[in-house]
Amino acid sequence: FGFIRYVVFTGSLVFVGALFVLAVPNLERVMFWSFLIGNAIYYVVGIALAYLCKDNRAFCKYICPITVFLKPMSYFSLFRIKVDKKKCISCGKCEKICPMNVEVPCNSRNKKNATECILCMKCVEKCPQNALKL
Repeated sequence: FGFIRYVVFTGSLVFVGALFVLAVPNLERVMFWSFLIGNAIYYVVGIALAYLCKDNRAFCKYICPITVFLKPMSYFSLFRIKVDKKKCISCGKCEKICPMNVEVPCNSRNKKNATECILCMKCVEKCPQNALKL
């Protein structure tokens, strides 16, 4: 599903760009209706994905075009959850509680879903050994 966010981003960019390049008359009215229709689509798709995937963050994970910018910046982020390998007992509680399915007990920037971390700190709170820290 991950590629869909790039399609949505490209479609949105082309649509808005075309409005300005083509000098569409009544631009305010077109933008207003685009805003309303876009929000309706956002909620319908978001609720449907949450239901189908049984995950209330499915829209954010698979479709949200904002992540096109956020993912590269997240890779180089100064703030990230780090694991103290000496304290970690590999119980898996941190991964089970993570709403973004991040491979928490790995310190690599290339870990599974690393750029999806929203720093909710649920993994840090759940760790029985206090092996995780920001």
